[in-house]
Amino acid sequence: MQTSSVSHSDTTMQATIGPNRNATAAAILNGVIENTEGFTWIIDKSLQYIVCNPHLRHTVKQLCGKEILPGSAVIDCLGLLDPTQHLPWPAIYQEAFNGTAQRFAHQLSIQQETVFFDITVTPVREDNKIIALSCSARDITERKKAEEGLRQSELKFRSLIENSTDIIVMANEEGNIFYGSPSGKTVFGYEEADYMGRHVCSFIHPDYLPTMGNLLQSLIAHPDELYTIDLKVFDKQGNERWVQGLASNMLQRPGINALVGNFRDITERKKAEELVKESEDLYKNLFYKSPLPIGVCDAATMQFLEVNEATMQLYGYSREEFMQMNGNAIVSPEEQELQYALPKVESINRPSILRKHIKKNGDIIFVEVWAHAINYKGRNAWLILGNDITEKIQLQNQLVEKEIQRQQEVAKAVIDAQEKERAMLGRELHDNISQMLTTARLYLNCAKDTPALQDDMINRSRNTISEAIEEIRRLSKSMIETFNEAVGLEFSLNDLIDKIRLAQPFTISLYFAVPDEPLLDHKLKMTIFRIVQEQLNNTIKYASATEVQVAIVQKNRQLLITIADDGKGFNTNQKSKGIGITNIISRAELFNGRVKIESSPGKGCRMQVSFTI
Repeated sequence: MQTSSVSHSDTTMQATIGPNRNATAAAILNGVIENTEGFTWIIDKSLQYIVCNPHLRHTVKQLCGKEILPGSAVIDCLGLLDPTQHLPWPAIYQEAFNGTAQRFAHQLSIQQETVFFDITVTPVREDNKIIALSCSARDITERKKAEEGLRQSELKFRSLIENSTDIIVMANEEGNIFYGSPSGKTVFGYEEADYMGRHVCSFIHPDYLPTMGNLLQSLIAHPDELYTIDLKVFDKQGNERWVQGLASNMLQRPGINALVGNFRDITERKKAEELVKESEDLYKNLFYKSPLPIGVCDAATMQFLEVNEATMQLYGYSREEFMQMNGNAIVSPEEQELQYALPKVESINRPSILRKHIKKNGDIIFVEVWAHAINYKGRNAWLILGNDITEKIQLQNQLVEKEIQRQQEVAKAVIDAQEKERAMLGRELHDNISQMLTTARLYLNCAKDTPALQDDMINRSRNTISEAIEEIRRLSKSMIETFNEAVGLEFSLNDLIDKIRLAQPFTISLYFAVPDEPLLDHKLKMTIFRIVQEQLNNTIKYASATEVQVAIVQKNRQLLITIADDGKGFNTNQKSKGIGITNIISRAELFNGRVKIESSPGKGCRMQVSFTI
């Protein structure tokens, strides 16, 4: 059956291609067509088959039950495979018979799967005349899938390259750039024209040109090595940026033939690292150069882990010696027996404590100590800060001794003042009042013994006794005179000054500006009155002044009492024999007041007492 078919085909082909073609050529052509994959057919101008391959005949018979032979009318085989996709074959054949070869891809859906065919329609010429059309339809679905996979892979790769923040640079053996990924513009602002053909060193910071030169030499010398490098570069605006990348020699790799570098911008990370380094340097400076002794001890063993220079200078030990010591080694033996337990590391920081420490040379020092819980290189530790207050303690002891001495002096001055007042009272009673009463008694005796003078003597005795009573009243008043709480401090001071004006030749004035007087403590008012009274008495006795000014002024929370005179003054460096100023100072200190005296011979005296209210 097949032999008959081939013989019929040969006859048809010989008739078609002319008597000049021999049977051998026709047989060869028929053999080629018979063994061609896909659908292959040759048609004449009548659109009848001259020859068709077995695959086409089998498919047509299977789909529509027809047997196609040479001379049969052309059937749309692809239309049988997918009835929804018919090609305009008459127009296609006509174009080919007009001399235009046709080639195109056609998509079909067979059993819900997409199939692609590569269709060609080629004119067959004899003596420049088109006598037939050679047609083929080859299944190229796998090739299409491969091409689509390759296209998708290429799209993914391109998408990764174009959207990646990594920068890919390709350069020739001399280091001249011939490719840069699009991220170069995104990250550094460079257009393709900015780097194409330029040497890679054109973008490197001068400090890193030697590093880049060494990298290029290493890439050429060791083509199998992969190099990691950090570089400082410039962006298009001239700003300094940091990149980190991998570089390799792919000059001998087909399809690449380049020195390849893959870099990423690490500027922010570098800045963060620099900030961390600055912070560490600052910490080291604060720790090691601090004027206060600072040490770090293990929280469990109290072993020294680190000390600063001030600690070594204070205690006299070297850093190596400290590293072999326990923190308790510098504590005095008596305090070691009363050892203070540090709190747990998780607790709040411990308040400062006063400790007695021993230096390397055996000297005892007093140190104020603070302990703070820290994490030191992954272990719980204490940051110990110390402040040598030995001189402060010694000074405080001296001040305590001086304060005790001063208190003794104040007590002595108070006792002396009391004794002085008693002596004055005794003199007044003895020299004045006693004499008056004696005189009155003499008048009464005279009246008794001399009746003629009785009335006169009794009158004289009565007058003398009245004078004595008045003198006692005056003496009592001078001793207990104070401010009148009912009328206030200002009125009491004015009353005191008015009485002084009557008895003294100098001019005296009072300026009083205390808006919060009603709120002042009663005892403070009495103290102010006594200070003014005492200083005015001193002025009357010693100053020989012609003018005295008294001012009591409130400035915010400060109360200032100023008493100034234009008298003969005195040397403040010489110790006074009287106790008046001592009394004033002792009264002021009862309310934490401060006394300031300015005076010199011939320059008068100015006393100012200040209280905080």
